[in-house]
Amino acid sequence: MRKMPEPNTLSLCIIARDEARFLERCLESAKDRVDQIVVVDTGSSDDTLDVARKAGAIVAEFEWIDDFSAARNCSLDIATGDWILVLDCDEVVSPSGWSRLHEVIASQRADAYRITTRNYSQKSDRVGWQANSGDYPEEEGAYAGWFPTTKVRLFRNHPDVRFEGVLHELVERRAESAGWQVEDCSIPVHHYGYVAKDRQASTYAKLAEQKAETDPVDVMANYELALAYRDCERYEEARQAMKACIALLESGGTGAYLQPALVHLVAGEIEGKLGDRQSELAAYERALSVEPGSFQAMNNLGTALMRRGDLDGALDLYTRANTIAPNTPTIQENIRRVKRRMDDREQGADNLEGGRLTLCMIAKNEEERLGRCLESVQGLVDEIVVVDTGSDDRTVEIAESYGATLGYFPWKNNWSEARNESLKLATGDWIMWLDPDDLLPPEMFCKIREAMKRGLGKKKAYFWILDDQGYEPVTCLQMRLFPNIEGVEFRQPIHEQLTPSLAELGVTCEPTNIRVIHTGYTTPEVVRDKQERYLAIMQEWLKTHPEDYIVRTHAAQTLYIHGRLDEAISYYHQIIDDSACVADHNLIIETMARLFLGRCYMRQEEYELALDNLLKARELDDEYALTNLTLGECYTRMGRHDEALEVLGLAKTHEGKVTFSATDPIATRFSIRYAIGENLEAKGLLDQALSAYKEAAASDPNRSTALGAMSTVYRKSGNRDEATACLDKALEMDPDNLQHAFNRGTFYLEDGEEDKARALFEQVVEGDVDLYEPYLNLGYLARRCGKAVVAEAYYRKAATYEAGRFDANCNLGHLLLAEARYQDAYTAFTEARAIRDEVLDVNLGQCVAACGADRIAEAVDPFKAVLAALYNPQLAKSLPDELTVKGMSQLLSESGRMLIEKNLIACSLLAFLGAYLLEPDSLQYGLQLAELYRAASEPWKAVQVYEEQIKAYPTEPELFRKLREVYVDLGAQEAVQLCDEHLAQLSGARGASVQQAC
Repeated sequence: MRKMPEPNTLSLCIIARDEARFLERCLESAKDRVDQIVVVDTGSSDDTLDVARKAGAIVAEFEWIDDFSAARNCSLDIATGDWILVLDCDEVVSPSGWSRLHEVIASQRADAYRITTRNYSQKSDRVGWQANSGDYPEEEGAYAGWFPTTKVRLFRNHPDVRFEGVLHELVERRAESAGWQVEDCSIPVHHYGYVAKDRQASTYAKLAEQKAETDPVDVMANYELALAYRDCERYEEARQAMKACIALLESGGTGAYLQPALVHLVAGEIEGKLGDRQSELAAYERALSVEPGSFQAMNNLGTALMRRGDLDGALDLYTRANTIAPNTPTIQENIRRVKRRMDDREQGADNLEGGRLTLCMIAKNEEERLGRCLESVQGLVDEIVVVDTGSDDRTVEIAESYGATLGYFPWKNNWSEARNESLKLATGDWIMWLDPDDLLPPEMFCKIREAMKRGLGKKKAYFWILDDQGYEPVTCLQMRLFPNIEGVEFRQPIHEQLTPSLAELGVTCEPTNIRVIHTGYTTPEVVRDKQERYLAIMQEWLKTHPEDYIVRTHAAQTLYIHGRLDEAISYYHQIIDDSACVADHNLIIETMARLFLGRCYMRQEEYELALDNLLKARELDDEYALTNLTLGECYTRMGRHDEALEVLGLAKTHEGKVTFSATDPIATRFSIRYAIGENLEAKGLLDQALSAYKEAAASDPNRSTALGAMSTVYRKSGNRDEATACLDKALEMDPDNLQHAFNRGTFYLEDGEEDKARALFEQVVEGDVDLYEPYLNLGYLARRCGKAVVAEAYYRKAATYEAGRFDANCNLGHLLLAEARYQDAYTAFTEARAIRDEVLDVNLGQCVAACGADRIAEAVDPFKAVLAALYNPQLAKSLPDELTVKGMSQLLSESGRMLIEKNLIACSLLAFLGAYLLEPDSLQYGLQLAELYRAASEPWKAVQVYEEQIKAYPTEPELFRKLREVYVDLGAQEAVQLCDEHLAQLSGARGASVQQAC
């Protein structure tokens, strides 16, 4: 903490909930720059509290009551500085900003200061958005730009000045009531939440509804409600809230920081989202009439006019906006676009640099997404063609509002036929295609025009990078931009292809770094439903087109994803062996067939077959990261760790290469590093393995498996604290991960926290997980509690797993021995010995169980294995196949003594138990067995043996003395007294007989 001259001490006040990864950066930026940090936590389940405490913050916990002001005011009540600075966890002040901030405080020119926040966002459609200018390069990073919000954040610490409002809380009204001087401060706050994390739009909408319901005539509350609905994409509700806000404004209502022009700008944005172009235009006109100098209104109105074809009006508005805000890249780009459109209009298509561009689309019931897609290409395309395949919503209306040429085509489960219908309507020199759930970033416009310029008249077509940002974040190359020439067409009914027809026409296809964003697949259910529908279409097509290896490849891929491996393998063999794929030199399809055939065999644990196909795939393309990764994983499963590390290194080298196969780049980077860690760990290179797992964790912070692996490595290295910490973080990130839960349970078990261990093991067995170990541990815990029936059930369940048969039957055998169920114990040990016949306690267990079940003949074979382990194999071979009861008991007793010498107490106990079962009247065996029970902390079993022996030898004082010792240890005073009485009686009786003899 820094120290400032009085009276200018500064408290930083923050509220937080599950913000550990943002809070750390925020507090680091404030280190040594404030006198006090106050963090009020509203219910975190992550490391937020630890991060705050490590930074030296005063931490308070506050129960969340759906009221931001209440939480903020809690932090103010704690703060003791002369001044308060309020930040959110995902906000920072730049290094240069802090020194200026203290200068502002020291100036004493005001009591409170309004500060503008730079809300960084890649989306340039936010009202007020502007591109980064490089003023704060260390904060701007890779973000495209920001939009502003302003409020009082720096103010004197006074008990009368507190926040108000459950949402978008402010201190302004209280500051005004206190008669404070409030001024603007030019130092910005940098906010990253809009790009770095998922914003909880539904939560904000709920709070905004509460605020508006509390005070329905509050202008600001209705405005905030409209914004919240907009962010939830609930546009019709946003429109109604905005209408209420505007009505209140027009009747004289006001709100802090509420600019009427901004209200109309947002209203226009909402109308645009709804596809109501007339209302959108009217809203922008009202914004300009309210604030004639609003360059944002001029820009938005210009765009609306350009969309309607009024290029002169659009240029006039853009030019006026540029005069007011000459350094705004968006306005300058719009001027360039409209001038190009005007040149296009005047010169005609033949003179266009690069030619005219037509966007071709097919759509059905896409009213929610089509507008965003078409909006994203405004200023780029010269023509829009939309072929509707049977919509009953506003899809056609929205397409018309963008001036699209409309076509209609009845849906026939054939994407190529529908897309080819759109190509027939295109009049541009070039065609690009998009789906309604695609978005084209504006920074791609210049790249597209440059590609068109390079390729015009030269028979060139261009692959773009598909950046899928939906449920499955994959990337791949897709043919998206091609010349409009006779003969170009889509082929295949699904996963339709342009490249075959382009190749036949002699068109060269080139990859580019032009990127299109796909947003459509939002949930696993949506993805699964789509895959199943598409698979049915593909399989129907293959009935009449069995030679179509491209469609068969896509069908095989779906079968692989769904785990239908035998069918997928059959398809891949047909592609490789029976189709024209190899003869056509279609290296892409052949490579993918070999690769995924290998992956199928890997999932079936047929590693040699997998390896053969993966090596052939690598011969076809040795730079494909997924092939090298899969080959590395195959070598890993085969225990060939050096070869695995070699190919995984190649995978890492080529991981950034985008290919024609849809690949999740984040998952690929993660898997490469994780597999490297596995192999290094297997080689005993734990430090290097740990580094690889750390890289894996950093490459995909949403995956917990690397943390689990790090925990294992730390545990192997003897660093138990770090091992536990990693596992706790993994569980926090993925509380439903049953492997993590099991591993954490083992830590609890080792620490003696049996209730916590049991709870986690029970969680594991209730889930769908292929682990037998939790059942073993639950059996152990049940046995410790004396619940033999429960323990037996768990052991028998563990024994149903092939990998668990040995351990489960061992534990079950010992449990049943303890329960004197010798025949059942014999069966369990027999099962265990069938798997491993060299384990000492298993051989002893089977031998003892046979003795207890009066099957002495069956006890000989396992006892020979005991002798071989204790002495030598020759002695074991010399043992006859038939032994008397006495002979066997003596051998067991002698073995027990040898085991004691070797300090194998548990095994010694088994040996003497066997001897005792054979000769229960043997005082020697009974005394030895009871002593071993005592040594094994099983005193009540010792008591049982002593009492059985006393029945056979009621006058043997040694038995009573030993029994007395056990009762003393148990604290059973009454039993001790009874033993004393018996000993006294025995002593008296013995004395009387001695006197008589004299």
